[in-house]
Amino acid sequence: MASTTDKKDDDDGCGCFSWILATILINGFIILLTTLPSKKSIAYPDNKPTTCSVELAGFEGLQPALSPGAASPAFDLIVRVNNGHTFRLRRRGGDVIVSYGGVPLARGRTPGFELGDKEVLALPVKATSAGVGVPGDLLRLMTDERRLGVAQIQVEFGLAWESFVCDVELDGHPRVAECYKPNSVG
Repeated sequence: MASTTDKKDDDDGCGCFSWILATILINGFIILLTTLPSKKSIAYPDNKPTTCSVELAGFEGLQPALSPGAASPAFDLIVRVNNGHTFRLRRRGGDVIVSYGGVPLARGRTPGFELGDKEVLALPVKATSAGVGVPGDLLRLMTDERRLGVAQIQVEFGLAWESFVCDVELDGHPRVAECYKPNSVG
């Protein structure tokens, strides 16, 4: 009987040491996986994301909807795409929406393109409206904000699976605005 009590003193029978060791190993493995860089970043170490900017080259039709000879809002845009990747980008055209104060004013489409690694491309876009003029309240807000120098149109567009948004000053001068991805804004 002495041998069974000696065995019992050496091992309490719960296997706690094994559970603690397994927990430490599993947590260490998870921490290691979350801190390692992705395979893509290892394969392409100088890989930067695709970035875009929009230049407002011109606009027309920002007048009251009921004024005589009112024209539809139209915007001439230049969308610049910067391929930071070390591989070619091939994209179909995407929809472009120009809005002011959350109200869509015009729509257009970017043309399809193919862009080599680390290349930059300028895409001309004409965004127009099927409607006539700008609603009165929105035009008054736009006029007041233009007078204060804070008027901005918002240009939203998609390139393949990525969406971009640009806030472009509406002061009558050609302006370039860097775009951001809507889901990356905090």
